Amino acid sequence: MNAPTISMTQYLVDIALPIPVDHPFTYIVPPDLQQYAIPGARAVVPFGRKTLTGVIVGTLAKPPARGLKPVRDILDSVPSYSADMLKLTKWIAEYYFAPWGETLKAAAPQSFLSAGKRSARLIISDPEHVLSTTKQSAPKQHAVLLALQRSKTASISSLQTLTKTKSIHTILNDMAQKGWIELFDDTASTAAKPKLEKTLGLTEDGRVWRNDGTKKLSAKQTAILAALQENKERSVPVQQLLKQAKASLTTVKTLARRGLVQFGEQEVFRTSEYEHIDAPHDITLNSSQQSVLTEISNALDANAYATFLLHGVTGSGKTQVYIEAIRRARSAGKAAIVLVPEISLTPQIVRRFKSYFGDDVAVMHSRMSAGERYDVWRLARSGKVHIVIGARSAIFAPLSDIGLIVVDEEHEASYKQFDAMPRYHARDVAVVRALHAGAVVLLGSATPSAESYYNAISGKYRLLEMPERVDSAQMPRIDIVDMTTERKRVFEAIKKDVQEKKSEFPKRLPDSSISNMLRWEIAERMKKREGVILLQNRRGFSHVVECFDCGHVEKCDNCDVTLTYHATKKHLRCHYCGFVKKPPSVCPDCKGFEIRFHAFGTQQVHEELQKLFPDSKILRMDLDTTTRKGAHDKILMQFGNGEADILLGTQMVAKGLDFPRVTLVGVISADTQMLLPDFRSSERTFQLLTQVAGRSGRAKLAGEVIIQTMQPNHYSLKHVVAHDFPGFYKEELAYRQELDYPPFSRIVLVEFKGARENDAHHHAKKFAEYLAQQHIEHHSILLGPAEAAIPRVRNKFRKHIIIKNLKIKDPSGSLLRAALLNAKREYDSSTLGKNRNVQMTMDVDPAGMM
Repeated sequence: MNAPTISMTQYLVDIALPIPVDHPFTYIVPPDLQQYAIPGARAVVPFGRKTLTGVIVGTLAKPPARGLKPVRDILDSVPSYSADMLKLTKWIAEYYFAPWGETLKAAAPQSFLSAGKRSARLIISDPEHVLSTTKQSAPKQHAVLLALQRSKTASISSLQTLTKTKSIHTILNDMAQKGWIELFDDTASTAAKPKLEKTLGLTEDGRVWRNDGTKKLSAKQTAILAALQENKERSVPVQQLLKQAKASLTTVKTLARRGLVQFGEQEVFRTSEYEHIDAPHDITLNSSQQSVLTEISNALDANAYATFLLHGVTGSGKTQVYIEAIRRARSAGKAAIVLVPEISLTPQIVRRFKSYFGDDVAVMHSRMSAGERYDVWRLARSGKVHIVIGARSAIFAPLSDIGLIVVDEEHEASYKQFDAMPRYHARDVAVVRALHAGAVVLLGSATPSAESYYNAISGKYRLLEMPERVDSAQMPRIDIVDMTTERKRVFEAIKKDVQEKKSEFPKRLPDSSISNMLRWEIAERMKKREGVILLQNRRGFSHVVECFDCGHVEKCDNCDVTLTYHATKKHLRCHYCGFVKKPPSVCPDCKGFEIRFHAFGTQQVHEELQKLFPDSKILRMDLDTTTRKGAHDKILMQFGNGEADILLGTQMVAKGLDFPRVTLVGVISADTQMLLPDFRSSERTFQLLTQVAGRSGRAKLAGEVIIQTMQPNHYSLKHVVAHDFPGFYKEELAYRQELDYPPFSRIVLVEFKGARENDAHHHAKKFAEYLAQQHIEHHSILLGPAEAAIPRVRNKFRKHIIIKNLKIKDPSGSLLRAALLNAKREYDSSTLGKNRNVQMTMDVDPAGMM
């Protein structure tokens, strides 16, 4: 078949497709689709033997060309992506070396660019009049109306067959603009489409019906008709009406058969699970809060871009500042986005925001169903809500006229996408989105990241500080327990007992995760009915299963990591690939029977707490106990209402939670983060411990924190105990500068993964050679290739190249970017680059180095 040629009346568009290709593709727009070929609209195009849905990202003023394929259809009468969103996603694609099409896909609801079905629904109240007017003037629209009148909804493919037209969307978009029909995505995920409920309305006979005895109706039938006549709405949800009239569906169907009522459908938006709303209460800001709010308000009034770093100690009232700042933005007609790092933080924050802003607040996070996320996206896009709260992906909320973006706990690594394209950092994307929109960004944290704090003290951001807790609450006292000394004390006590009784020394020593000091303090809180939060940032029962006789450790068959024992399911599990096996009763190496469980997980600590405090109610909050929808909220509500005494969890319990009755926080082991082979490990330790310590003593009751560690002299702990944020960062930044780590450089981590170790290493080595040819030594430091800290994950060997781009020599990073693009171009065009057995990924500003 000959390729179509372009006439002078046709024009071209660039379309970004959701595939791993770095450039858009050019297509011809047929004349009948040109009015809808607007940047941001979704288009259906041929791609090889497939049909794909992409996004128009630009129009081209080029002379006629041969060999181009035509657009088959355009799905949107109004573009799904705004000009601002196209600009933002393009920046993300370029900065993070990600395909633009995949970035656009990440910025939209699930299946939005999938090859799913689209459907149409009749929404006009009086189709008979429209049918009579279109019979002669628009026969294809008439055929569509007839089909929808019969079946209420129909897939667009079936309507295309019925009308025998290729560009069915041209017809349907025109009908949608006239208000006759509604188009919606009927994707493979049945939840990701509008949710409908049955409604009941009056017919003409029903409207004029009077209870004069001419038509004999039962009492319940009469009640239903009377309720419909009194209701100002044209239709009422059937379930609501049946409940109101205490009638059955049979009663309604009888009325329908008598021609007095008619069934219909209406869309109902799926609401989030956070329905309880506290009554708003007037809060008087203290002087620090008021000073900070004044600075933010002045920036909002200026209608110009500004980024603030709000450093406020735990309990200083940052959330109330966020609320007041959003009040100011909303009073000026501006929208706002609030990012939170953990789903577990969402319930408390949403309830608090809803108490001030009501239904103007919507929630977005990954635990919501596809349908719920789709509804929130459309509510934001249509302007029905103006405040969106959510985790990382909420930064893409399609709000217009944004005035303020809040990033709570801005230091959190969970803002970085790490396992799929694009590997963006939501905090940095927030800054760029605000820059494009002329909006204000408010980055808040009690422990800001080294990068953000450096940007603030160097003048790139504006530093705001709240150094004291609200209501004169005092910072908690922090004590360090040296677990090495604790275990020596236990050993000496056993040794003394053995000597006195002249008995044999026990082969297995008692191993407790709770020190004497922490045990005593918990017991004191139980007597007073005060709350306790315990942090153990490792889920499962035991992180290491070891043979006492020969030292054999159970490892994953697919990854170079130890397996974690989960007591509830009595199995060993890999937390990287999900591999599961039964725990051994006999050592596979030496056939010994002494199998020991080391390195306490949350399950083992929970079991020990139940033995120590049998009369106390203990809740565990980790990934294993929060898999079900709403589980976070349920656990936090129970603890907040005083239905439990102790809340034990991973880092989920460390941030943002505000429970006035909590007076003791215990850290089971401060060493889990501290000893990781990552340049941020000390910073993360300081942040996590400071954050969890901040959950204690947030009201009138004094708070205490007990941190257990085997590294009591580590410099991060010294600063945690003293509540000394500036001191820690002064010391940390000195280390970073000496070793050329961020914020004095930007890091790019290039990873190669393959089933064969030699292949992965060969690819990494070749790419490093291409990079060296770009003379990056003038502005960057090249490290590797070398084995990753975890050399094998999911049966794929991993090799890393680390590039430190020195900001003093390449301030904007443009030199490194050009070098990486050139090296990637050379690699992709080589024989190695075309070999799909090894996968290469580039991670800009990685959150972790492992």
